[in-house]
Amino acid sequence: MGLGYQSEVWVPSVTYHQELSLSNFPWFRIGWGVRAWGYYGGRTDMFPKSSAVSSDTLKFGRLSANGASFLLGANFRLWKFDIGANTDLFGVAFGLKRQALYANGGLYDEESGEYYNKYLSSGPATLNALPLVLDKQNGQSEAYIRYWITDRIGVKLAYVHGRVTYASPYKLVNGQTRYSTTFGVPYLALSFPLYN
Repeated sequence: MGLGYQSEVWVPSVTYHQELSLSNFPWFRIGWGVRAWGYYGGRTDMFPKSSAVSSDTLKFGRLSANGASFLLGANFRLWKFDIGANTDLFGVAFGLKRQALYANGGLYDEESGEYYNKYLSSGPATLNALPLVLDKQNGQSEAYIRYWITDRIGVKLAYVHGRVTYASPYKLVNGQTRYSTTFGVPYLALSFPLYN
């Protein structure tokens, strides 16, 4: 479980992770898990996918998104330390619809021109996959170092890289409907097993 804070953004998350040790490599473990997360932020600008050639933006006064993801991870065990990483494979997101000003610093096309400088109601994109490599998806990836104080209690120092994506109900410039922003938050958490 962890809680991070970065410039008016709260990012709570809870992760359950099951690890499998390979018999010939006891120091290396791979695993799967689930993550429940939330993102609560203030004023935020969201952009279309990074490969889009446009300067259009959805400007939000506030954001709130929640989600659950299935993740895959791996770590190395060195004495009492785990050094590892995990990333979301697929998940769902939900949250309140928010009003966003649709702005553009350049020329607009006929398809989306009617929406410029207007407020559009947008909500978190519901179905998401591979947010680490696909830039129109909700989700998180994490790198961490964990120190086991006892066999059952550990302290984890981690860094979460995440993406929050909202979906517009209209096709905007170049047919774009999903707009996103990224964040990075370090955090400190306790680790413990849920069962023996």
